[in-house]
Amino acid sequence: MKKLILISLLFLVSCLSEERNVNKEAKNGFISLKNHSFQLEPFVALTGEWKFFWNTSPDNIQESNLDRILNLPNHWNGYRMDYGNLSGFGHATFRMQLELPEDLQETMALTVHEQDTSYAIYINGKYYGGSGIPASNTNQFVPMVKSTIVVLPHNKNLTIDLYVANYVHRKGGIWNDIVLSSYTKAENRLTKHKINETILSSIFAFVGIFFLVMYFYNRDGRQTLGIFLFSLAVLLRTISTGERIVLEFIDMPYWALLRLEYVSWYWSAPLLYHYFYTIFPYDFSKKVGNVFYFLSAILTLGLILPPVYFTETASIYPIAFVLNGLFILYYLFQAYQKSRMEAKPLLFGIGLILIGASNDVLHAQAVIHTTYIGPSTVVIFVFLQVFTFGRIVRQNIIKTLEFAEEQKQFSSSFSRFVPTEFLYHLGKNDIRQVDLGDQVQKRMTVLFADIRSFTEFSETLTPKENFDFLNSYLQRVGPIIRHNNGFIDKFIGDAVMALFPYNISDAVKAAVEMQEAIRIYNSHRANCGYIPIEVGIGIHTGNLTLGILGEHKRMEGTVISDAVNLASRIEGITKLFSSRIVISAETFIEASDNLGFHYRLLDRVNIKGKTESVFVVEVLDGYEPEKSKRLIACKDDYTLALDAYRREDFEEAKEGFASLLDKNPDDSVSRLFLERCRDALQKSKLEFGTS
Repeated sequence: MKKLILISLLFLVSCLSEERNVNKEAKNGFISLKNHSFQLEPFVALTGEWKFFWNTSPDNIQESNLDRILNLPNHWNGYRMDYGNLSGFGHATFRMQLELPEDLQETMALTVHEQDTSYAIYINGKYYGGSGIPASNTNQFVPMVKSTIVVLPHNKNLTIDLYVANYVHRKGGIWNDIVLSSYTKAENRLTKHKINETILSSIFAFVGIFFLVMYFYNRDGRQTLGIFLFSLAVLLRTISTGERIVLEFIDMPYWALLRLEYVSWYWSAPLLYHYFYTIFPYDFSKKVGNVFYFLSAILTLGLILPPVYFTETASIYPIAFVLNGLFILYYLFQAYQKSRMEAKPLLFGIGLILIGASNDVLHAQAVIHTTYIGPSTVVIFVFLQVFTFGRIVRQNIIKTLEFAEEQKQFSSSFSRFVPTEFLYHLGKNDIRQVDLGDQVQKRMTVLFADIRSFTEFSETLTPKENFDFLNSYLQRVGPIIRHNNGFIDKFIGDAVMALFPYNISDAVKAAVEMQEAIRIYNSHRANCGYIPIEVGIGIHTGNLTLGILGEHKRMEGTVISDAVNLASRIEGITKLFSSRIVISAETFIEASDNLGFHYRLLDRVNIKGKTESVFVVEVLDGYEPEKSKRLIACKDDYTLALDAYRREDFEEAKEGFASLLDKNPDDSVSRLFLERCRDALQKSKLEFGTS
């Protein structure tokens, strides 16, 4: 996972890596670059004080000492005039006097990026290019959004006029950098931008089609449809913003392009929320998602209005957009805390998306002047889904195909007696291929779960009530084991023996979820007037042999290993400490940082049938959440007390465990060690008195 995150970040850096603009601040409409080196700093953004001539075309400018100034890049909305503040509608000329180096040999160019309004570029009074047709009235005005590169004349002193007009968008003016560079550099940069956006669009299109095909193959996989819809929204957003590469393929009018940009923006957020809801339906609120769906639907209907109205949402919708992201982050963090499968990479991915979206919104509002990074972060997010959920989808497809094949060969009931996973690890595709003596050695994690005091409990029930109770209990814990990539090897009365062939954390996670399910089950039993049950769970990892045991007329699959016996004995140790989940130290060490839960060391205990004692570890997440939090909060104090106990400093240990019991009276482990300390101190006094 760490390698995947590193690769993703390197990809993002590579997408954004380019020579940055150097800002040169104009003073009263003048910038001197005669000492500037375009070899060292090839891109110069002409920012600062531009002369501002409202309702004036370049041909009608008459300069004076009282000329108005407006800092670019910026909108002219709210600019104070003698008769009041300006709105977004109108036309104006921005003028800049520019002094270039004397020894400049390169052909220079001016790049004006897309501005959501029409503009024309004049150099020394001559028209050189632009976007759309700016004019003093709506009849002659033609809006268009595109970037423009114009080649500058070989003069050392230039007068640059940007004639801008806007009668459709909520804001008017120049909100992107005007960049001076060599023509070769400018063209290469613009080409790179278009290539990058084309690649990103191709990726979104491919991923969208891929997941759409997957959805048609598996209609139950709603998350595949979710990622398709989200990829489609981001694809439309990518081709309709930035360099608007859709215009390279389709001659789309301004009104259609603007609406495509906004509709893709409106729906990207709720579709992203819907995608997460399909993955974590128990962690995400459906009502919250419906609120954002309703909001996007209302805003989409607003697109039938003129742009001046629906573009006003650009100052309001970012609030809803950020709220949507915060809700996703909140619910996803809850899923991560519950150790939901794949929550960690998704949390990393949504974090990147929020950073990219926040940057793009602020850049679009001219609050900051960076570049669009949202599509690149979404690419990383989508690829994370491909890598992380590809394994899940592959496993689901394999299991589905295996199940369908088995249904053709033997009845569905038989597979409930012999786990298909057992056959899989035995290297058999079919129960008919199994023969006496077939065996294979594997390293797996063994989980034993046993109901405490079941013998005394069962004596109060009739045989039928015993069966009904056990089936009710097993129906709750069995699916949890399978959900966490494990399988039940056998039922031993009230005990369950399960195997986890892949990750140790799968077994520990299953044990924690089993204890949670038992707490819920006990609440149902209490409502019916039944006594609650307690279950101890022991876990150990080791080499074991899966095989077919018996004789030719009666065979069964079984597991033989010292690891199995040790797991069973560790489950018995839970009674000694009154613990819920205990694992061997060997399992704990092998799991390392991937355990994913809170723990504390118990003690070295003697195991029946083994010459050497074994260290065992308690998983604290197996208790009720309130008790678990209290134990975790006191973990450091417990470690100090246990260390004193192991050093045989029983007086210090007694004080430590007594203090722990004051904070957590139901801490059975500390109570046991406290009694041991008292016994040891009493024994020491007796021995001292005897001597």
